[in-house]
Amino acid sequence: MNIPNLITISRIILSVVLLTVIDSIPLFLSIFFIAGLSDVADGYIARRFNMTTVAGAKLDSIADIVFNIAILSVIYMKYRWVLSDNLLLFIIVIGIKLLSVIVSKIKFGKIMFLHTIANKITGILVFAAVPCLMFKMNNCYIIALLGVAIFAALEELLILIKDDEIDLNRKSLFV
Repeated sequence: MNIPNLITISRIILSVVLLTVIDSIPLFLSIFFIAGLSDVADGYIARRFNMTTVAGAKLDSIADIVFNIAILSVIYMKYRWVLSDNLLLFIIVIGIKLLSVIVSKIKFGKIMFLHTIANKITGILVFAAVPCLMFKMNNCYIIALLGVAIFAALEELLILIKDDEIDLNRKSLFV
């Protein structure tokens, strides 16, 4: 257990805590931003101080999944219109992501999530969307975000299908 992994575990805990404070915008946003900073900090510290591990990369992916599930839960509980107005786009993203899970499990014997540039951009856009929703964001941003998410999910799926060996930190299909 190293410092980056402890930071990642804190993101998992903070993600769960978010669900308990959704009625307090200041507290929610404080915890939300700390969780977001932890996502940047764990990777930076791991790379900077040569503490990267396979277990750490897996833990980071798990933390990302837990954080995204928490955010989707908050959106469902407080901003249901985001899901109902864009249901087809959400289904497409989730469907492609599930295909990636199936392909990686069948082809490589394990579930993999790639750290592509498009996936990172999607994460940044999702992160920015949450505070914006609290201050009455319009649906155009959500549609653009989901468009980027579809592109990122398709790129990940194509990499998994095309490549015989997978680098979890591959930047793009085009690199």
